[in-house]
Amino acid sequence: MLELKKQVLKQNTEKSRAFTQITLDDDCIVKDNKPDVIKIIHTRGSVCFEENKVSNQTVWVTGKLKFTVLYRSDEKEGKLESLSDVVPFGEKLILDGVEDLDMVKLTGTLEDLAISAINSRKLAVRALIGIGAVAEQQREETLVNAVIGEEDVQQRLEEKEMLLPVTSKKDILRTHNEINLPGARPNIGRVIYHNVDVRNREITLGSGRIQLQGEAGVTVLYASEEGQSEWYDITVPINGMMDVEEAEGQSLDWIKAVPSEIELEAAADYDGEMRTLHLDIVFDMDVKIWNEESVQVLTDAYALDRNLKPHYERMCLWRLLMKNVAKLRVSEQMTLESGQEKILQLCSYEGDLHMDQVEQVDNGLQVEGVLLLHILYATADDSFPVGHAFAQVPFSQTVDVPGLRADDRNITYELEPGIDQLQVNLLDSDRYEVKAAIRLATLVLSEECLDKIVEIEEEPFDVESLQGQPGLTGFVAQEEQDLWDIAKKYHTTVQELVATNGLKAPRLKLGDKILIVKSVS
Repeated sequence: MLELKKQVLKQNTEKSRAFTQITLDDDCIVKDNKPDVIKIIHTRGSVCFEENKVSNQTVWVTGKLKFTVLYRSDEKEGKLESLSDVVPFGEKLILDGVEDLDMVKLTGTLEDLAISAINSRKLAVRALIGIGAVAEQQREETLVNAVIGEEDVQQRLEEKEMLLPVTSKKDILRTHNEINLPGARPNIGRVIYHNVDVRNREITLGSGRIQLQGEAGVTVLYASEEGQSEWYDITVPINGMMDVEEAEGQSLDWIKAVPSEIELEAAADYDGEMRTLHLDIVFDMDVKIWNEESVQVLTDAYALDRNLKPHYERMCLWRLLMKNVAKLRVSEQMTLESGQEKILQLCSYEGDLHMDQVEQVDNGLQVEGVLLLHILYATADDSFPVGHAFAQVPFSQTVDVPGLRADDRNITYELEPGIDQLQVNLLDSDRYEVKAAIRLATLVLSEECLDKIVEIEEEPFDVESLQGQPGLTGFVAQEEQDLWDIAKKYHTTVQELVATNGLKAPRLKLGDKILIVKSVS
């Protein structure tokens, strides 16, 4: 056996994945400290996981649906109130080949939420939740870089650009803001309802850290100390930092930051008056980091004084095809549904993006989706002061991926939609205009497979076969051909072919003529 120079590479590979949908159907009792529910105005919810237990080919997932209900609590005066509660759930997913120590990443999506009043003290909660699970494993690949100490061995060496994983993990990042009410606003008696819409997220990877920046549109409905309802809205910056020891500025990263918990509480200021709001946001961070490296690979070898027999194994590696952010703007005028209360003033609005379809096309990814918009507004009806409107604004965008073919099945991609800007303008009591700037962060990786050498055997030299070959051969290329293949077949070297024929390129074009002189060691 020849002595080979080897390099060990670590690879993260997907072992198994599964997706399921579960339906939650539960009743929620209104707590004693909350007034009766007269009419539900708006509901919202989120999914969070508590833990997952991995055993032989199964993952047991537990979590909870968190929801908040804004409702009318008084028949005559139209007073507003809100309540929050949770519905726990558990589900078993089948993941083929998964073992106890495998890392499993979970994603949860609230696909539908319907909350209705059974009576003034009981609510019916129905939800459809999508749960995705991906199991990953780390494996080692050994690459042969070269043959060591054999000057007479002809080696075909190629440089391969590949992504080598640095880390793949989940973590959390916490941010904190303190918001002080303007002087003209009355003190806070209690917070009735709030909405926090996180937008314009920017994630940067530096040396040893991840920095998250963005902004939060905060809207608060509170009761003053005198019991009057007050709306207050403000946009505040978000800044957070998380240590990642493996991170380097030049690394390739794909980092998702999803708000999982949002808390807004009233607090006393320096004078002891309730004029401060504490905003705490917890982001679930899904972090993947790679290093792009050029690795030398020995793909073939032969000798003029002996027979060499390389043994191969199939190996597949990922390389970066494209990472980019596509941006688009949407604008549409909407009209209230028939029978809805007229709009006197907009109070708050929040948006979410849903991708309906992603289709691979030539030189790009065709994305079809919808902007989901919830609007709370003041009405002219004193007995029903707040109304809710729901709107859907479709969008379509082609994310440019130069060189991508529609039928290429050797790629994988990540798409993360986000809202950079969102604005709702009131046109009249029935109509409003929606304007939004949407971003589609995209990462596309291409899988390249090759036959890697694992060992090279030496066999006795076939002298009779060599003697049967002509010493001088005229060769006409029938197609584009590589000099390496010609040299190996006719028992010579690439260097000899280049020197004999005065060639300038390592390949022959159709119709090129060369003279081949057999080399004997």
